[in-house]
Amino acid sequence: MVIATKGAVVLRHAGDDDLVTVDALTIGSYRPIFESYVAMLGADCYEAVRLEPGLTWEQRKIQQNRRLYDEHPDWLWVLEEEGDVFGFVSFWLVADKSYGHIDNNGLSADRVGQGWATFMYRHVLDHFRKRGLRFAHVDTGLDHAHIPAWRVYEAVGFDRSVPTVEYWQDLSLGNPGSAP
Repeated sequence: MVIATKGAVVLRHAGDDDLVTVDALTIGSYRPIFESYVAMLGADCYEAVRLEPGLTWEQRKIQQNRRLYDEHPDWLWVLEEEGDVFGFVSFWLVADKSYGHIDNNGLSADRVGQGWATFMYRHVLDHFRKRGLRFAHVDTGLDHAHIPAWRVYEAVGFDRSVPTVEYWQDLSLGNPGSAP
């Protein structure tokens, strides 16, 4: 189902044939974020505490999209031009709390900075409005790898933020916070 068009580009519901491309876009889009996270946390801490240790980060991110698609195929949209899928956005609706959440999303590296993320998010937000939702939510990191995301989210009207920071400590290094 077509959501919107802009020139030769179509924003539409994803289909089964799009999933391999969405997987590749997910890995390409999230690699800098993953690398930034591991650099901040430390590889040893990341390996010890990571979610779903039986999966690589790539497998975990891909499974997030696949699970959502299996349950709600209409909540995963792709950008396509002349048969080439170059972007995607996933979201979920929480109707009982009157909000929608923008989830995983990404673009081919050669399409970043051309307004396609803004195009997708505006249509997702319109979709939320048409469903009668009052609020929209998206979460993002505070590190430099997320700066492009902040810019786009602000450009489409996100105007409230709740900054958060995760703190970790390597307890094997002793107790650097204890009084002498």
